[in-house]
Amino acid sequence: MKSIKRDTQHQRESKKKYQIKVQGQLVPVSEEVYVTYHRMKRRETYLEERDMAHGVFYYSAMDTVETTGEDGIPDLASPRVEDVVVDKLIAEKLHRCLAQLSKEEQALIFALYFQGKSQSELERETGIKQQTISYRERQIRLKLKKMIEK
Repeated sequence: MKSIKRDTQHQRESKKKYQIKVQGQLVPVSEEVYVTYHRMKRRETYLEERDMAHGVFYYSAMDTVETTGEDGIPDLASPRVEDVVVDKLIAEKLHRCLAQLSKEEQALIFALYFQGKSQSELERETGIKQQTISYRERQIRLKLKKMIEK
């Protein structure tokens, strides 16, 4: 008798239709897919409940029709537009000021700052003492500073 009851119960379970809702419509699935889906759903619900209990905030909670909440996160790795514009304006002004220097002053600044040469290297190349090169560089920098601040 027990064997017959088990068989009929097994037959009823095998005839049971498993469905999950996908985009608002019920879709037939196997028992394995059904069980896995609901386990995942329960796990997701558990994690959301745990996060709420611990005060976790998701930017997706700020989503609207026009934008996502993640769009409000500042991109700290990229330079701000204002900084880029200011840097460009300063660079342009510096180049205008450099153009106003004498040819000798331009050559010294070009060698030190654009070619990356050291004062000692310039001393060997030009025969001008390193201390003199240092003094001239300092004087040119002060001259440029005054020109830029105008």
